[in-house]
Parts: sequence; structure tokens; C-alpha cells
Amino acid sequence: MLLKSGNALLVDGALVLDSHLESFMLKNLFVSLASILLLSTFAWAQDHAIHGYIIAPTKGHIDSFEVFLTMRDGEGVIAHASSGAYGEYMFRNVETGNFDILIRQPGFRESRTPIQSGDPERIGGGRAAFISLNILLIPDSVGDAITYKETEYTNSLVEEYGKGLEEISRKHPELAVTHLENVVREVPDFSDARVNLGLVYQDLSRRDDAEKQFRAAIDLKGDSARPFLALGRMYLEDAELRIHSGAAREAIQSKLVQAREALSEASTLDPKSASAFYHLGAVDFRSESYPTAEIELKHALELDPALFPARITLINVFVMQEMWQEALDNADMFLLENPGNPFRKDVLSTRSHVMRKLQSPLAR
Repeated sequence: MLLKSGNALLVDGALVLDSHLESFMLKNLFVSLASILLLSTFAWAQDHAIHGYIIAPTKGHIDSFEVFLTMRDGEGVIAHASSGAYGEYMFRNVETGNFDILIRQPGFRESRTPIQSGDPERIGGGRAAFISLNILLIPDSVGDAITYKETEYTNSLVEEYGKGLEEISRKHPELAVTHLENVVREVPDFSDARVNLGLVYQDLSRRDDAEKQFRAAIDLKGDSARPFLALGRMYLEDAELRIHSGAAREAIQSKLVQAREALSEASTLDPKSASAFYHLGAVDFRSESYPTAEIELKHALELDPALFPARITLINVFVMQEMWQEALDNADMFLLENPGNPFRKDVLSTRSHVMRKLQSPLAR
């Protein structure tokens, strides 16, 4: 399936140059954007990481929580992270040892969760294995008057929610769905639960149901970036699916417009969201607005240098503009920073093509 896209072609979801200088097309010249988008956030995680969800069973909390890794019972900060678009947090490259995960957020009681990282028999090199840990924040009645109904958020319900999040972390949406449906049924105005249920529906290809949950979350908490980001990301995936199915360009563009509207709102509500700017950059890449995409993707990497899908998309943006040196620099940076990444082979292939272009007397 070929779809004309400016000076490029979309071939089975991959981009190839459409240039008189090319005597043949390379179907896998670029990493497929669809392949990256279909990865869950936790699929980006690698070994030697601690990650999980922040569970805040309230209706008025902020989107992002500051999370600190400290020495056990200490104040010395070893690492710092902000919870991401859906309440995730992650610490990468954690050494073996006894630590605390510390959260001090106005309106909630201090949360200090002990954790022992590392499995010497498994890893042997002194690094921590992959650890998943969800953290429940308890609202402080003397805090900032955050709405909290003790009767609604019982221990059993919070446990049910945690089970759903744990199955998401394990990449088992078919097991997560029942837990999250139970939570939403009992507490229909729990916005975070609706967003995560929508993500599970999306993974199960129940896209209409996912959209309903995202929109319900927006109605409940319209000042939150999370549901807008989830909705925009799904519309972008819809555009990719339409490209693969051979849909008309107008049908693809309509989804890109919807994605941009939702993601623009997300980036406005949370200007520190690297994910929002990455997905905006991906939308503008598909819309052939390459200079705008470049700005958004660079900003995403400023906010989160480890967000490798933004780096891959930026490489593609530079290639589409025939900015070969910039493409090479970013390919080298990706390869240096991601030695075990599943897309490494694709980037190496793209790098080889870029090198040939740079060595060509016609390179600019």
C-alpha cells in the first residue's frame, strides 16, 4: 500500500523517499511510527528500573507528583522523578540497596515506602532488576481541602484498583479490565480510573469504549492534561491504523486534526509534559509540518531526554527535510543512549542511508 506524502511515500506504515535520486525504494528506511505508538509506556522501560503508578483516590489532585528515591529512613535524595501522564513514575539504572520512595505533596500525608532493589543471583552486576510498585497516597484532612469521601474509597476498592494497574504494568489488559470496570462502577467520578480503563480498552481494540472513558474523564476533570493526552494519543494511533488500511488521505487527516486539538489542550494544561509534546511532534510529522514537528520533538527531549520515541521521530523529521548531518547526529545519540533498544536495528539501517547521503556529492 502506497500513500503519497509530500516528497515521501508511506509504504506499509514505513516512510521511504520519493526522489529522482533514488533508483529503488527502501521499504524499511525509517522506523514505523505505528510500531512506536503501539508500545505502552512501560514497554519503554528496561531492566534496572523501579516503576509503578501513584494512586491518588481524590477528585481534585494535581496531575503530576514529585517522587524521590532516598536512602532508607534518610533524607539524601538519590534520584528524582515526576509522575507521568497517567500517574506513572520511573527510576532508571538504580543500584542494589535499601531505599525509600518518598512523596511529600500538599493535601496528602507523607508517603515513605521502603524498597529493596537488586537480585544478585539474577543480575550479578550489582544493578537492580525490574521492579513494579504502586503507591497509594492518603489525603490529609488538614491539608488543602481536597475532596475525599472515606466511604467511597474503601481499602478493598483501592486494592482492586491497584490490581488493575498491576496487570497494566505486566501488559495484561485482558486481566486489568475487570478490576478497573469494578472501580469505575463503584466510583463513577474517579477520573484517573476512567483514564486507565480507557487505556485498557484501547489495548483491547475497544476504541469506542476507550473514547467514552476519556471523554467522561474530561467531563469530570477538565483541567487535567491526562484525559486529553490519552484521547489525542488514541486519535494519532487511529490515523496510523488508517494509513495501514489504505484509507483516503482525508480520513487520515481528520484524525490528525482531532489528535492535534486534544494534544494541544494537554500541552497547555501541562507544559511540562514531554509525552504531550512528543505526540504533538508525531502529529505534525504525519501532517508534513516538519519545522513545527522539529520544535515540538526537541522540546519533548528537553523535558525528558530518555524519551526515545521522540528521538526516533526527530531523526525521521530531519531525513524528510534532507538535513543529513542533523539526522546522523541524532541517530548516533540514540544508539549511544539506547544500547538494548528494540528499534536499534531500524535506526542503524537509517543511519547507513544517511551516511550514503552525506557522502554523496549532492548532499547539502
